Amino acid sequence: MRISTIQKGLVLGLISLISFALRLQAQQLPLYSEYMFNTFEINPAYAGGRDAIQITTMFRKQWTGFKTAPQSTFLSVDMPVTDKRIGLGLKIVDDRDEITKTVGAQGAYSYKIPLGDYSALAFGLQAGAMNFKSDFTEVDVIDPNDPSFSQVVNSVKVNFGTGAFFNTENFFVGLSIPNLIKQNLKKNSIDNPGDIKQNTHIYFNTGYVFHLNDDFVVKPSVLVRGLVGSPVSVDVNTNLWIADMLSLGASYRNKSAIVGIINLRVLPELYMGYAYDHSISRLNIIAKGSHEVILRYEIPIGRTSLSPRYF
Repeated sequence: MRISTIQKGLVLGLISLISFALRLQAQQLPLYSEYMFNTFEINPAYAGGRDAIQITTMFRKQWTGFKTAPQSTFLSVDMPVTDKRIGLGLKIVDDRDEITKTVGAQGAYSYKIPLGDYSALAFGLQAGAMNFKSDFTEVDVIDPNDPSFSQVVNSVKVNFGTGAFFNTENFFVGLSIPNLIKQNLKKNSIDNPGDIKQNTHIYFNTGYVFHLNDDFVVKPSVLVRGLVGSPVSVDVNTNLWIADMLSLGASYRNKSAIVGIINLRVLPELYMGYAYDHSISRLNIIAKGSHEVILRYEIPIGRTSLSPRYF
């Protein structure tokens, strides 16, 4: 029993260290599996993309059963203005685990160029500030006097992002860079060694809507996440819409997770969804799956009703 306890402690400690390092280097920007239902979260060019005021909230609990499991909360509002050529939006983010916490807000602006009856090209900009706080004293270490783990880093950083989004009636493709400025959240020094950096993220997503008949619609899509200094992450997803009311989907994230997704149109203006990530990485030894929920409400502008939303 004693050997089992020691082994479990070593595994927990190792996973905590790996998770902590990933959060510092690559996860200042939250990861959501239901990105296909909230494009504005990854691309400012999508602001005002619907003929409605969109209010969206998402919550993700990652690696449940893991003591330092990260969790992310997202709230956004966006809408079209000025003959629907201009879109405005606001994002609020709260991303945290046992050690780190990132809270902030970003405003977004987009301009749409119509290219036909059902096609348009939009460009977007976003700007905001994030408060990054990391309490290193919460880390269990062998040497309590280690200067690397005897401080609290509290930093407010301003950043800018940009994106482009093109769509036809059934096809879409987008490219965005949410954080153009590479941030150094903590600089290395003799007393406090170790840098904490936030590198540039790049997102590319595309998809197509196939109308099989009046009741069935299939939408395959892909999201590629690039991060300077880290391997590329790819999400391959397919969603089946049934009678414009229920969507069933599945995703594969390379070497990371298999995801099941369900989205329900409760009312013409109200959508709700749930996603479950089953980890296929080495973390599944001790960490259970990740849970994610989304709730979106749309207030139509200039119309009595909205068309079904596929992207």
